[in-house]
Amino acid sequence: MKSIIQDMRQNNLINAVIMVVLGLVLVIWPHILGVMLCYLIGGALILMGVIQLIGFLRGERLGFYNKFNMIMGIVLVLLGIWICTQPRIVLSIVPMVVGIIVLIHGLMDIQYTLDIRKTGNTKWWIALIAAVLTLLIGFMLVFNPFTAYEITMVLLGIAMLYDGGSDLVLLIFARLAQRDTDRRIREFKGNE
Repeated sequence: MKSIIQDMRQNNLINAVIMVVLGLVLVIWPHILGVMLCYLIGGALILMGVIQLIGFLRGERLGFYNKFNMIMGIVLVLLGIWICTQPRIVLSIVPMVVGIIVLIHGLMDIQYTLDIRKTGNTKWWIALIAAVLTLLIGFMLVFNPFTAYEITMVLLGIAMLYDGGSDLVLLIFARLAQRDTDRRIREFKGNE
């Protein structure tokens, strides 16, 4: 039984250390995770394209399907190469799309704010502040998407640092509590 508990502690310690290290990496180099992901996706697409091209060259299928293999293989290889060579552009696309959605939402919020003002509500300006903030966030995502991505990665890194760090603190306290319990048991046995 004790070996199972020791294994669990060891696994928890390893997991906590990995979370702290990954958290530090994301805080210090926030772009690295996205770039690595781009390389993995690009590499996978290149591999899939090469497999399609090998199928075409072997002539395993005849007719239109074989030509489709060739075209699909070329497209996949080129797309994979582009993703591997342009990770910043790829990473900027996602925040830009989200930014456009947020901008549209902010414009809708401005309209809702004007509707609230027409009702005579004296607190309409609070809704206006929220709508303007939504628009500003949308503009930031559209016009500076990589910074928005890096901020997200830093926040993720901070969360991972906290999670791993809190696990380490809990493990230390659990170890201290175990030592105290073991000491009390030894003292109790010694007093018998």
